[in-house]
Amino acid sequence: MMVTAMLDEETLAQINGKQVCPPDAGPAWREAIDSGIDMSLIEESLKLTPEQRLAEHQQVLDFLLSVHEAGYTHGAE
Repeated sequence: MMVTAMLDEETLAQINGKQVCPPDAGPAWREAIDSGIDMSLIEESLKLTPEQRLAEHQQVLDFLLSVHEAGYTHGAE
């Protein structure tokens, strides 16, 4: 038995790895997507408050500093 489900265009595009341009996107945003730039990380970041973005940035910096320090501690030359 074959089950057929109808997917809207946006869901189908996301499944296929294509970005869907938001309806309110300006020309620069559309140009970035058309040029192949993945705007999804920017979109997700813009959902956060400035304080949340700073906290995430600090977590990444702390992680990178610990990795860098581990290289010195464990003999990376």
